[in-house]
Amino acid sequence: MRKSSMFCALAAFACAPLQAESLNYQFDTAHSQVHASLSHLGFSTSTARFAIKEGVIVADADELTAAKVSVVLNAAPDLGDATWEDHMGAEKWFNLAEHQEIHFESTEVTSSGDGQFEIVGNLTLRGVTKPVTLQAKLNKAGPHPFNQKPRLGFSATTSFKRSDFGMAEYVPNVGDEVLVRIEVEAGAS
Repeated sequence: MRKSSMFCALAAFACAPLQAESLNYQFDTAHSQVHASLSHLGFSTSTARFAIKEGVIVADADELTAAKVSVVLNAAPDLGDATWEDHMGAEKWFNLAEHQEIHFESTEVTSSGDGQFEIVGNLTLRGVTKPVTLQAKLNKAGPHPFNQKPRLGFSATTSFKRSDFGMAEYVPNVGDEVLVRIEVEAGAS
């Protein structure tokens, strides 16, 4: 009797579906970028780059809809002009004296097929948290060709109103809608 119950337990374990292992994919900050742009008085579209301080995707590359994404950006925009960067760091804009980071935490990932995903999450900017949805495309998942470690690559876009985060200075002359373009390479160790 004892042998048969042990056999049943082993058979049940052997027949159970294998659970894929989630890995921590750390952002490769040299090959990952976040760019934001908005209309400047209708004459041009101004673009800023935000440095990624840290980012991680916890995921099984074969089941990305269960992924969790967490990103921390330096809130100081790189605009290529020190005077303009000082202006953007002021209280009415990024208020860098009080808010030096921008955070994003995913809450849901859904697939629309062909490597296309919606990543819903919370964006915290200037101490205000609002939901945003990223339209993401999986560029590649597989071993890095040099070190053979697992790697993911995504391109994503989103948009939001800056006034929703307390940055309404000069709206509507300076655009309210911020367009964001994200490129991510992330590798597991």
